[in-house]
Amino acid sequence: MKQSIRLYTLFVSLFALLAIAPAGFAQCTTQFAAQPSPPSGDEVLIDDALPAGATVSTGTVNLDTSQYATGSQSFYLSGSGTNTVRIDDLSAFYKFGAGKAVLYVLIDECNPTQQIRITYRSLHREVAVYWGANLIGGGLQFNRGALPSTGVWTRFEIPLNTPLSLRGHTLESLEFQTYDGRVWFDHIGTDGVGCTPATASAPSIPPGDTVWVDDSIPVGAYLSHGYFGTQQKAEGTQSLRYPYFGQLVTGVVRVVDFSEPTSSGDDLVVYVMPTGCETLRELKITWYAGASSGSVWYGTLGPPAIGGEGSAVFISATVPAADTWTRIAIPAATVGLDGATITGFKVENIGSQVWVDHVGSAP
Repeated sequence: MKQSIRLYTLFVSLFALLAIAPAGFAQCTTQFAAQPSPPSGDEVLIDDALPAGATVSTGTVNLDTSQYATGSQSFYLSGSGTNTVRIDDLSAFYKFGAGKAVLYVLIDECNPTQQIRITYRSLHREVAVYWGANLIGGGLQFNRGALPSTGVWTRFEIPLNTPLSLRGHTLESLEFQTYDGRVWFDHIGTDGVGCTPATASAPSIPPGDTVWVDDSIPVGAYLSHGYFGTQQKAEGTQSLRYPYFGQLVTGVVRVVDFSEPTSSGDDLVVYVMPTGCETLRELKITWYAGASSGSVWYGTLGPPAIGGEGSAVFISATVPAADTWTRIAIPAATVGLDGATITGFKVENIGSQVWVDHVGSAP
């Protein structure tokens, strides 16, 4: 009798085990995610392929036709721990204004990640944003909240103003990182909103100027703030500007450690061109002669203000016109530097981005 009971109990146990086995050992199957409908104004940088000239310096771009938000394929990161792919040489201009960087992500419902992190790099700014847990870390980064739902394409939008501070910059590199799991990325670019600076016509420059800084700086001089670029020029092939970091940040172009004599009665000359994509509020120009200096300024005081306006010569509440090269010629005597040997200059602005070219003197 006891043996019959044991056999009956064994039979019931086996039957119960077989009954629950399909649920207990069910396999998760990744489903094809429905494609989203991106806004028509998006400007896409990376979709079915990398843009011409782009290179991959870290990791591998794993193209996959099994999932895609737009086009016919996307790329994914997969694996335990930190997974990284870095794409360089993008050379993509980010417009001024209220635009956003955008991309679509899809988290595998069968292999979810713990973090998504994206790093944006221009020549003058490196900043990362992340979603989920902060497991990767490193560098300047901003938390964008929780991870989205798995199994659906989610649109990420990151303002180019805050937190990226990349308005008016040229994007050179994008780095995608995940921690654990599998994530697909697609339709990477911007929402297309914003302003691209107009190319200003070359001005008619009168003869007779002595030019110190144009396509280059004097031998022995030092460019302490700003950089050369070919986007705008009053003459030659390039001009100087400072990277734009917002309307509350002072942009500075400065060259020091040269030695250029002037004659009594000379003007100090510089050409400036503010972009019309942002509103110039104040412009200040300073010339140096060893330990001495003299400044002029245009516009209205902030806050914020550039500083030092009290000891500078006020010229006008009207700032130089946008998208136009303006010749500024100030008698050196006006700023207390008549006949001085000029050793440097500085152009500062608040509110916009200002290109600087053809710096020198005129009789």
